Amino acid sequence: MGACASSPSSKTTITTAWMKNGGGGARASESFRRPSSIMVMDMAGRIKHFKQPIPAKTVLSDNPHCYLCNSESVHIGTCMPRVPDEEELIPGRIYFLVPLSHSHSPLSLTLLCDLAVKAGSALSNPKKYHTGTNGAAVRLVP
Repeated sequence: MGACASSPSSKTTITTAWMKNGGGGARASESFRRPSSIMVMDMAGRIKHFKQPIPAKTVLSDNPHCYLCNSESVHIGTCMPRVPDEEELIPGRIYFLVPLSHSHSPLSLTLLCDLAVKAGSALSNPKKYHTGTNGAAVRLVP
């Protein structure tokens, strides 16, 4: 693809696309519920919830060909920035588990919308979770 560079004037954050609901175009504060747990979503829409703060490297140890990106720091036309391995993931935040092969590709509007729809669906349709051996509450999204 292309080189990854950032231009403050051309950034569009995920919160813009993700906050609007399909029918009414409600304001962000009306249509968005922040999760109380740490939510990690892979590119296929599979989600893991962690109830306690954990270092990024704990999630990455099960996913060696991926990196984590905080959903609040993605911008169209730029690379999805990595969360440092030692950084503690914060409850109430949504993180994307991104394949390393995407690390040098600028984020497209199409991918941003795809991620927003999957994450929005997960937030609006809570289901029962199963606790895994590492303490993660796991829910598979179809």
